[in-house]
Amino acid sequence: MAEMKSRERVIRAIEHQETDRIPIDIGGLSNITTMHKDAYRKMQKYLGHEGEPFEISSMLSQSAKPDEYVRKRFKADCYPIYSSGPEGYMKILQTDPVDGSTFYYDDFQVKWACPKNGFFYDPVGHPLAEMKTIDEMEAFDWPDPYDKTNINGQGIVGLGDKAKDLYENTDYALVVGGIFNGGTFVPIEQLLGYEKFFKMLMKKPDTVRYLLDKILTYEKAHWDMLLDEVGKYASVAVLSDDLGSQIAPIMRPSIYRDVIKPYHKEIVNFIKSKCDHIKIVYHCDGAISEFLPDMLDIGYDAWNPVQFSANGMDDTAAINREYGDKIAFWGGTCDAQGVLSRGTVEEVKEDVKRRIKDLAPGSGLVLASVHNIQREVPIENMVALYDSFYEYGTAFMQGKL
Repeated sequence: MAEMKSRERVIRAIEHQETDRIPIDIGGLSNITTMHKDAYRKMQKYLGHEGEPFEISSMLSQSAKPDEYVRKRFKADCYPIYSSGPEGYMKILQTDPVDGSTFYYDDFQVKWACPKNGFFYDPVGHPLAEMKTIDEMEAFDWPDPYDKTNINGQGIVGLGDKAKDLYENTDYALVVGGIFNGGTFVPIEQLLGYEKFFKMLMKKPDTVRYLLDKILTYEKAHWDMLLDEVGKYASVAVLSDDLGSQIAPIMRPSIYRDVIKPYHKEIVNFIKSKCDHIKIVYHCDGAISEFLPDMLDIGYDAWNPVQFSANGMDDTAAINREYGDKIAFWGGTCDAQGVLSRGTVEEVKEDVKRRIKDLAPGSGLVLASVHNIQREVPIENMVALYDSFYEYGTAFMQGKL
């Protein structure tokens, strides 16, 4: 088969069509399939670019946007287009004079903080935490969803020109990420606090629906503006809401189907109505096998990250047999929590080979790390992972794996 362009390769893979090799994503899902900034510095040093400035693609995860020399070296096929990068947050970043932590408030007045010498930002201040009624919540100072002067809106201005340039002058598959990284109920966890959210989900589902309506209104407005700018250039859109922990779903499937699933379906339908050519990849971590039929029903085109280290998820061959002809897999290629961090180079390569043999037959597969590569991962393992993507992804499509 003749060599394909990246854009065609990614779309054909998602559509379960034959490709010259399995496509590769390094940082296309801007805060999900890249590297923590400290891991990225190791990669820079390895490739002879030590000390060069680079872009942070996510404030909360402190992840790096891979530079062109990284994408070219490892033959990556995707490029991220995102509206809510860290630039606006850096302007409002503050330092606590007592403990040295840094913090900022987002457009919804959620406080995010990173301890001194810490590695990530976590939500620590929840503006709706003390509110008990819908009337109290209605009185909250909700941001204008179409305001392009707020932090998230600022990122949309001029994004269309950037996407047009990338579309016309590269062959990357452009991957667009929206507000909250596409989340619908996770922002409510941040507004209320995790414990209060789950109590309210059980005891006051109508209040949660009220908040879901609020978030969905904001989310749809943001995607409306975003897709007006970049929709005709983008190949993939990313949505995200984590339904699983390491050991189990975070809520009963019946509650999910009753309260939250309709909102997931509505945002998918909205994006497809705006740009019916765009493929939607859904990021959902953890032990979520019980939700896979729902994901098919909602209409996602691909699922990331296939976290096979979570409980009940290790049999990736069985997952492929049951779902591989119905949804593409984006990720699922090495145990990020074990082998990648603590294994040998050969163990990394063998894990990649096994997962490709499990997940590629008869399915659509995009090779990517299972979530961001963290700072403790040895550079030798990072390089082995990415080199194995190309080596084994090519060998599989040639019938040599």
